[in-house]
Amino acid sequence: MHTQEQSVRNERGEWFPDHPVTLAPINNWPLNVATVTKWFVGFPGYLWPYNALWFLMAALTWVFLTPSLESMQTLELRWVAIILVRNLALVTLVFGGLHAYLYIFRRQGDELRFSTRGPEVNARRFWFQNQTRDNVFFTLASAAPIATAYEVATYWVFANGYLGWFSLDGSPVLFWGWFVLLVLAAPVVHTFHFYAGHRLLHVPALYRRFHALHHRNVEVGPWSGLAMHPVEHAIYLSTFLVQWLVALHPLNVLFQLQLALFLPALSHSGFQKLKVGKRLEVDGGCYFHYLHHKYFECNYGGSLIPLDRWFGTFHDGTPEGHQAMKARLRAMRVESKAV
Repeated sequence: MHTQEQSVRNERGEWFPDHPVTLAPINNWPLNVATVTKWFVGFPGYLWPYNALWFLMAALTWVFLTPSLESMQTLELRWVAIILVRNLALVTLVFGGLHAYLYIFRRQGDELRFSTRGPEVNARRFWFQNQTRDNVFFTLASAAPIATAYEVATYWVFANGYLGWFSLDGSPVLFWGWFVLLVLAAPVVHTFHFYAGHRLLHVPALYRRFHALHHRNVEVGPWSGLAMHPVEHAIYLSTFLVQWLVALHPLNVLFQLQLALFLPALSHSGFQKLKVGKRLEVDGGCYFHYLHHKYFECNYGGSLIPLDRWFGTFHDGTPEGHQAMKARLRAMRVESKAV
């Protein structure tokens, strides 16, 4: 299944990393403090660049692109429209920009690309017979509006004092300490929520009705990340509700929501790493999720928390991992027939 040289592809145009998929070092016991520390603060690692950049985007969005909280005490079309237009623009910038970089201008060529087949055209299973157009439609017509609805509800309840159980005036140290802790925990919250919702959507009845739309994308690209049925968008983006229970400030909720909104662009890029220039390479953990699109019944979560390992659905990309997945699926079929 693997090739040892990164420049070699099989006869179907598929490229595989020459090493197994690895989980974050916090999952290796006993913990190696030096390794975990390097991963947490190093580059690339937990903080840099992704989570820091996503938080910077959330902070800039809150400060410069969001109406004042006081003005959002009453639901009005004006400020709701501002947030919708802003979200449409940000999604287009992130997803469209990455698509243009990788697939239109081909700044990385086929280097570290999992498959050279690319997005499908003249494919009848897509509404517009074109994979990219189909994906753009569902992203902009469903994902962005649903994210906006969640965001609008968040600001309204915060503005009217229904959320935010502790103010800065009470204890700045406690406030900012808890604020920072929630920021650091947001990617972990996202991982748990994504795995739970994703497994739910693979229940056969829900899969056929809703999640199958996303899995039309066997060969993925950035726009396929949020190409989902509106019901799946409602489930997937609801991760912000966790922050409703504990957040002190709307920015915590916005960061949690934007993580869910923007992370799929890179995880569905179709490339193992994003290369910028000759030196900068950023690993997006893309192969982990690419295997899910290829085989469906594995790698439901992410590499940050070992939920797939715990529940026996982990595929590390090796021939041994592939055989283990097939054995698990055979056992499931035998068990279902016995029932």
